[in-house]
Amino acid sequence: MAKYFTIMYGLRGCYNSEPSVVMVKTRRELKKLIAGEADMLASEATVGLSKRAIASFAALCWREAQKAKPDYLPYCLPCKERGQSSYSYGIFCSVASRGEYLETQNTVE
Repeated sequence: MAKYFTIMYGLRGCYNSEPSVVMVKTRRELKKLIAGEADMLASEATVGLSKRAIASFAALCWREAQKAKPDYLPYCLPCKERGQSSYSYGIFCSVASRGEYLETQNTVE
């Protein structure tokens, strides 16, 4: 069964990227999409976007989508550049509805 997610990245508390609503059928597909967002955000000095962190984050988001009433706020995979004191950036993922997905597909075309 397909699941729908909204994925974006940027400053924590201030989403910078255009949110993308995606449909995935497996956790592996979700992990691949999150890794793609991480590639856009990461540089050589980025901390917090390891393969293990991405896999754990995708698993957390996937479990949330299985719930009857998932949280409406996005989960965050925090990251920072080496030398920074705080994790000020992140990748955000929240459960979306089929209606939200179809709405974004209609606006794209």
